Amino acid sequence: MVDSLETADKILLLQIQNRQKPYEVIDLVWDRNNNTFQTEGLKNLFGVKEIRIESRNFFQSIERYAHVLSFLLQTMSDAKEFKLPYAYQNHFEFGNERYSLYEEGDYRVLKELDQQGDNSLPVQL
Repeated sequence: MVDSLETADKILLLQIQNRQKPYEVIDLVWDRNNNTFQTEGLKNLFGVKEIRIESRNFFQSIERYAHVLSFLLQTMSDAKEFKLPYAYQNHFEFGNERYSLYEEGDYRVLKELDQQGDNSLPVQL
């Protein structure tokens, strides 16, 4: 029997819970078919696109990405509480690290920017 949180195509890696609102929980799953890591739950909770993280070097940075996702969850929750619109930022800083969060189809792709100031976004044709 396969658990509802784990299927042959997706494996639950972790759950992130809002400390202030414990009922706000998102999952981070590994999509084996696309070899990507992505959130599940942001769209249902806040009406925003889910976040995808590319697999390269992910496990070396899993704790850092968990903190970034927790931060984003909290900002979305705060915006909802104050009835403010929420919009992803294409570039942001968290914990002295720089990140991009660019749009790609039905997702926003989260990527840590290198220390040399790589601000490039992928070219969409």
